[in-house]
Amino acid sequence: MSEGRSEGDNLGVLENIRCKLDYKKVEGYSLDEQQVSCIENDTINTLVVAGAGTGKTTTIIGKIKWILKNWFSKRQLTHKSAEPPPKVLIISFTHASKEELERRILSEILQDDLVFKIYHPGDFVEVETFHSLALRMVKGLKLENFKLEVSGFEGFLKDIMGSATATDAMDPILTEEKAERFSHLYSLLQNYHVSVSSLQRLVREKFHYFWQQDELQKLQASLLELEKYTCEYQELLKSTGSVDFAGLLEIAKTSLDTNFSYDYVIIDEYQDISPLEYLLIKRLREIHCFKLFCVGDDWQTIYQFAGSEISLILNFEKCWGETKVFKIERTYRFPERLAELSGSFIMQNRAQLVKQIRGKRLDEPDQIVEINGPSERTDLNALYYFLLSLPMHAKIFLIGRYNFDIRKISHCEYLTVEAYEDKFLITMRERPDIQFDFLSAHKSKGLQADYVFIINCRDTTLGFPSRVEEDELAGLVRELAILKLSINKDTGRRFQFLRDFLWRKKPNDSDFAFSEERRLFYVAMTRARKKVLFLTVKDKESPFILELRENSSLKTYYLD
Repeated sequence: MSEGRSEGDNLGVLENIRCKLDYKKVEGYSLDEQQVSCIENDTINTLVVAGAGTGKTTTIIGKIKWILKNWFSKRQLTHKSAEPPPKVLIISFTHASKEELERRILSEILQDDLVFKIYHPGDFVEVETFHSLALRMVKGLKLENFKLEVSGFEGFLKDIMGSATATDAMDPILTEEKAERFSHLYSLLQNYHVSVSSLQRLVREKFHYFWQQDELQKLQASLLELEKYTCEYQELLKSTGSVDFAGLLEIAKTSLDTNFSYDYVIIDEYQDISPLEYLLIKRLREIHCFKLFCVGDDWQTIYQFAGSEISLILNFEKCWGETKVFKIERTYRFPERLAELSGSFIMQNRAQLVKQIRGKRLDEPDQIVEINGPSERTDLNALYYFLLSLPMHAKIFLIGRYNFDIRKISHCEYLTVEAYEDKFLITMRERPDIQFDFLSAHKSKGLQADYVFIINCRDTTLGFPSRVEEDELAGLVRELAILKLSINKDTGRRFQFLRDFLWRKKPNDSDFAFSEERRLFYVAMTRARKKVLFLTVKDKESPFILELRENSSLKTYYLD
């Protein structure tokens, strides 16, 4: 509280702030009814299911303003100006989104130059990633030689790949594909508290018939290799006094003290949460029973390979208790036709939560286009004339299923592609005003452009959808996790929601073909503000494209 003010002066300032603090208007825009309704709700658990481009961050800022206004009003009624505002923790998943939230909250709340003559936002709002939050939680433990292994198991494997002497000549070669697979498996093992040895036992039990010997030998060879790398990695962590992210979350969960108490916890992009992160927040609530406000979109759950668990949002009430669920269905990004087509596409999977996304009115002709030629080169040649017709300074995304899809356009005669650190600089000689970006579908999430071109929409193993089968071992890890939940009463209570979900008490996401690939395709096409264009090859079209053709909003241009 600012010094030198009397009680009456402070109450007068509070009243002035209360009148000016309008949570229904954020960053100059009026919020819609659905946004306001969820903001005004103050139940113990709130889940806001918000579609792509519906203003999730705007809603979170509005919630912060509502919390402040509510506090100011109560201070007026009780004539107590000395009581501090509620303490709020906002959790985001990336450092970039954390910084954006901090910047936008600070800018919005300080805009009147009056609101925080009494309090600064940093006094009551903390914005963290799970990484930074866990680091703060363990900071007071004074662990001897404590270091955080930032690159984790994936980085460890990449170091082995890059070292000529790291692997014995007799050992199996560690390829990039195998490293990615092992990294995924390691993440699952950590999240579900499953050991490699227990997985080995399950494999022996399930593949014991003589006709399964080839499969058994293949899985056992993979597990022996995985065990070798995990042992080496754990030894590295031990010898250097380090922990990785999973280890950090475990330490934080078991060492929390009463200093970490909040009145509100707000989680952005809740659909990306993992079981370990969920348990950390559960433990935080045991210290102090805060109100939980989560914003997310199950339609955009695309990081299961990295540990996120879709059942945590699909079964939210089983995880947290009685919950008020809201939906935000007005998108301010893309047009109505794309909203209708993409919504119909994603809801083919009955396990997804139902939403009716409404788009913006747009006069742009042919908003959803397919270019279908006899070859990719033909498609790219046709794309040239389309690019020439675009308005000045248009922003364009070229989106592929994989990072290496950049090779499909790197030999395009009218485009110049240069690698720049972890990005690609793409220019067009005839249109230097156009801003190009190439992104994988995963990296495109959270971003937007005027025009989006999705390449590699082919029905091949590495097409879109990718037909690289889910690792059989990954499925066995989940099966073993369920078995553990059935036996271990303590763990079983904490993960009851997961057991119920996997035991099919409702339509199971994993039962639907290409469920995560479908969500990834949805993410890719909803990056577009004006138009999305698919490049396809005749007789090799992605099954997703064949499905979209049934919708009259898609216009297909067939090339000779």
